[in-house]
Amino acid sequence: MTIPDNYKADHLFLLIGENPLPNYVAARLLLKPEGTVYLVHTTATAGKDKPADLLKKELKKHNITTKPISLGDAESDGDKIRAKIKEEIKPKGKPPLQGKVGLNYTGGTKAMSVHAYQALQELDLTEPVFSYLDSRKLAIHIDGKDQPIPVALELSPPPTLETILGLHNLSWKKEPIRQSQLPEISEEFSKLHLDHHQAKAWRKWCDTVFKNLKNPESYWKKDTQFPKPPNLKLSVTAQNKVPDEIQKILRDQGWASTSELSLSIAKDQAKFSTFGDACQWLDGGWLEDYVLSKVEKLAPKYSIRDSIMSLHIKDPRNQNRQTDQFEFDVAFLRGYQLFGISCTTSSNHKMCKQKLFEAQLRAKQLGGNEARVALVCCYESPSEWLKKELNFVVDDRKIEVFGRQDLEPSEFTKKLDQWIYRNAGK
Repeated sequence: MTIPDNYKADHLFLLIGENPLPNYVAARLLLKPEGTVYLVHTTATAGKDKPADLLKKELKKHNITTKPISLGDAESDGDKIRAKIKEEIKPKGKPPLQGKVGLNYTGGTKAMSVHAYQALQELDLTEPVFSYLDSRKLAIHIDGKDQPIPVALELSPPPTLETILGLHNLSWKKEPIRQSQLPEISEEFSKLHLDHHQAKAWRKWCDTVFKNLKNPESYWKKDTQFPKPPNLKLSVTAQNKVPDEIQKILRDQGWASTSELSLSIAKDQAKFSTFGDACQWLDGGWLEDYVLSKVEKLAPKYSIRDSIMSLHIKDPRNQNRQTDQFEFDVAFLRGYQLFGISCTTSSNHKMCKQKLFEAQLRAKQLGGNEARVALVCCYESPSEWLKKELNFVVDDRKIEVFGRQDLEPSEFTKKLDQWIYRNAGK
């Protein structure tokens, strides 16, 4: 539902907190053309690469004019907060601001919200607009209006994942993968991983043959450092070999003979950039590929516009750092709402729990309270057990766990659909 013009402001005051995403949404939805956004910030949220500065940069891309209002260290000083905002609206010795004034009080501290609100009321302005962005319903509440206005999909053009990262002074180390690579093969792998014994045998083989293809930092070696030819024996020992069903998949693709897997053929046919990328896909990347392919199928239904996998975030404070600051295996946006999915072929309880917990923290860091997170894994026990362990940290509805038995394609698609549906601004 489009925001009616009578709720938009010529002068929109935003309270800047640690996460500038709600401010970004409010600025783009609640400001009239040619209007000005006033960024009410503290010392902690202003300066180079701080929330106010990063928000200004992103809004500038939409030709939105911003003006800073510094509270210094007075984020809890009610008198100073009110005085600063009043002075901006009705400066001494100068004409007052002309046009409608609005305050979106989603961000900032509680004291900033209370006293900024009070300042506008004390000025006795003509129909000021007070608003709040509801992270649960993905809707804007306008004071005096009975029903909130749904805004989940109202931003046009919609933000991208790059926008979300930019608001946090983050960027990816290399361009992420923007569409599934081998959806049919990854689906076959997912079916075979329903069988614990088959999955265990495949993991044992992968751990053995890939061990010598990584450097001491556990990164894949360069192509020039791989064996020549880059072939892998399907049977290492009688007790350590590729399961017959997976051998059949590899042979059907033309990647393997009866005795060896050719990384050269796999790389060329699947258009992997390096032998290491081919190994990574076989070593567990197929699960990310599978998940992304299912997200893509649901994209039209839920207006999902930006979906990627292998999102590796670099540390802005250390550009030379080799390891990622953090990563998302699969991520997508529905409007401005971030969905992050962590993937692992592990069935280990401790590892699965750690992956889910870390993904939840990172998703909230980037996407705020609107963010949702899921774990796709090979956990053997009922997935609800893992979810319950995070109930003390996060609303149960916000997270989902897909265990081994959920990997079956129709079941996975159904559960993925339900997770997105119950979080789509409901």
